[in-house]
Amino acid sequence: MEERIAEEIRLLQEKYQNLQYGKSYAWVMIPDFNLPEGYNRKTTRLLFLILGSYPQASPDNFYVDAGLKFANGNPLTSYSEGAQVSIEGSWGCFSWHPEIWQPLAEIQKGDNLLTFMKSVNLRLREMS
Repeated sequence: MEERIAEEIRLLQEKYQNLQYGKSYAWVMIPDFNLPEGYNRKTTRLLFLILGSYPQASPDNFYVDAGLKFANGNPLTSYSEGAQVSIEGSWGCFSWHPEIWQPLAEIQKGDNLLTFMKSVNLRLREMS
């Protein structure tokens, strides 16, 4: 499975050049993720975990630097502070699960890490 994840990470790196990942591909982090307008900051670190059930199950949730809010000060929905992850720093967690997840043997024809990030982008735009 690591070969598949490595290939999917190469796809992600085409869009997110500064992407980092953990040993055995346990996590992926974009250290300078651009947030859409409407938030109290322009960028954040964005992290997601790749579970052992991947690719049958999508990544579950995504994490950002703690303290993220709407620009008007309102709290975010489906978001909680104090998430415990293995990456140093203070994290907030968005409860997020793509409604449909259909990975295929031919990576680019089905869901993959890039389509997960597209769903994260859509979710953040819905909220702003």
